[in-house]
Amino acid sequence: MKGYMIKYPGRKWLKHVALSGEEEILDLLPDTEQFTPNGFINMIELYPVLFVKPDLGMKGQGVMKVTYNDGTVVIRTERNRYSYQSTKVAAFKLKQLIGTKRYIMQQGIDLIQIDGNPIDFRILMHLRRDGTWKFFGVMGKVAAPNRFVTNHSSGGRAIRLHHALGITKQECESWEKKLRDYAYKIALGMKKHFPLISELGLDIAIDKNDKIWLLEANTRPQFQLFRYHSNPKLYAQIASSVKHIRADE
Repeated sequence: MKGYMIKYPGRKWLKHVALSGEEEILDLLPDTEQFTPNGFINMIELYPVLFVKPDLGMKGQGVMKVTYNDGTVVIRTERNRYSYQSTKVAAFKLKQLIGTKRYIMQQGIDLIQIDGNPIDFRILMHLRRDGTWKFFGVMGKVAAPNRFVTNHSSGGRAIRLHHALGITKQECESWEKKLRDYAYKIALGMKKHFPLISELGLDIAIDKNDKIWLLEANTRPQFQLFRYHSNPKLYAQIASSVKHIRADE
């Protein structure tokens, strides 16, 4: 695929299509499609949980969770809940809620949880001057009670990787290595398709079968989560690196 000369590609669909061509990470990508009512009807038959997200969006805003169980479709937004006995009617409601904006549909992942609250993870990477990527680390985000997005703006809180997995720091080393190896592969794939990028915040999920998924690759990521990292100096290092990377803007 031809490279996109965009420094901060925002569209989720564009990034998904680009990474879909990378064989080494294809297995990490949840099934994802652009929203159409007919596409939704087909997809909800395949996956009992779907996340319907703005193609351009931040901080979990506008994300909807759709579940299909025993013939009932439930659409949850940040503030409301709608229930329908017909996938066609549910599709019409989603179209009404979305309006003219572009949305994507993503296969729901059965995330690991703490006290019934789902957890996902953020990996942070920056491009060095020599063209190699620096892996800063991994931090988890726990959703607030009765929420399905983990973002801080929706009440989510930081959690360290070993706490999230319920294992010791020593046991966690192999997990961090696995995540780091995947992160480098994703970064190389992103750089190939978007040559101007220099930052990545990878939103990663681990499901209840210990499978790793890439939910999204953010190219101008926030990094406040890393204030809570076990390395007390890491946040300052990241802030300094961000300042350097964005100095030319």
